[in-house]
Amino acid sequence: MEKERRFFDLAEFEELALQWRNRARYFASINSTNQEARQFLRANPRHPQEMLLIADQQTAGRGRLGRVWQAPPASGLLCTLVFPLAPLPLEKAFLCTASLALSVVASVKELQPDAGIGLKWPNDLLRQGKKAGGILAEVENNLGPDGNQSWLILGFGLNISLTTADFVEAGLAEKATNLTPQPIHREILLAKIIYNFENYRIWLATEPDKVRLEWAAALLTLNQEVSVLDGAGQLQFGGLASGVAEDGTLIIQAKDGQIRRVQAGDVSIRMPNGTYSA
Repeated sequence: MEKERRFFDLAEFEELALQWRNRARYFASINSTNQEARQFLRANPRHPQEMLLIADQQTAGRGRLGRVWQAPPASGLLCTLVFPLAPLPLEKAFLCTASLALSVVASVKELQPDAGIGLKWPNDLLRQGKKAGGILAEVENNLGPDGNQSWLILGFGLNISLTTADFVEAGLAEKATNLTPQPIHREILLAKIIYNFENYRIWLATEPDKVRLEWAAALLTLNQEVSVLDGAGQLQFGGLASGVAEDGTLIIQAKDGQIRRVQAGDVSIRMPNGTYSA
């Protein structure tokens, strides 16, 4: 990957994504872009603003189930999008996460068609069976002039230029990798992701179920034998991941014959080879 990491160039990104000029904020280092977004919304509940937060380092980054997300400075894309959930109802918020995941895949394919990026339910990006990125969505309620709006804090972290030594040091050599096999320009990639995501937001307002079906069709998890683990990594049950319900839950034909639905916030899914668990 890149021989020398350089810090993110906000001005260059804004030239590529003019609609985000003055709405994007950059931090060389921050505890968590999601946490910063939440603090802003809570400090300005009647006047929330759409924004994009970008960091080159997070000291308290988080993933799903409270996991730590850490990476060397300037080695990834660490961002948070903030926007109103409407017109989607709260129970459809998972479609925003799905839309962002699809946007990342589409953007990578534009830049490196043979990168081989795939999606693992519910919100992980994989390459060569290893985790290359993740998305963490959080909702903040009681916002807006009348205090009746829900806003989404949509954080995502993508591995861009970590080295083999970085993965070994983090104990993730068998579980994680970079988003692309070849070096990629972070400013260009982010501009493409945001552009594609804005298109998905339009579709979410008009044809949300088409987005769900596209997301389900892209999931590597479906039609695979999977193991369902609790937050402590203990096996709960195994079975065939057969589909995704309208509410985003994973439908599993369990080995005991039952049809079970799995909520993303409760468990991890291990793929057949057992080398990756998110």
